[in-house]
Amino acid sequence: METNDKDKLLKDFFSGHKQEIADNGFTQRVMRRLPEQTDKGWIVWIFAAIGMAISIYLGITFGLVENILTLMKQVSIYYILAGIFCLPLLGTAGFFFTQNKDYRVI
Repeated sequence: METNDKDKLLKDFFSGHKQEIADNGFTQRVMRRLPEQTDKGWIVWIFAAIGMAISIYLGITFGLVENILTLMKQVSIYYILAGIFCLPLLGTAGFFFTQNKDYRVI
């Protein structure tokens, strides 16, 4: 409780003693001189495609696909459906955590 009171006192002090500094176009001049940002997001897709191709090749070469299919024949269909229905939840959570940079895990 004491820290909240101190925080409130600090906020009140700084809001009461706030001073505006004249910009005189400085921000606009700096922004015009900055170099253009290029989008390099394409490199992620290239490495993802290469990684998927290598994974598929190794999976077929070492017989992992056949082993997975054999294993899935032994698993109940309800477990498989439950796993499939959880994918949208995991995708939504992943999207949220990649978009929201201000989250805290307790």
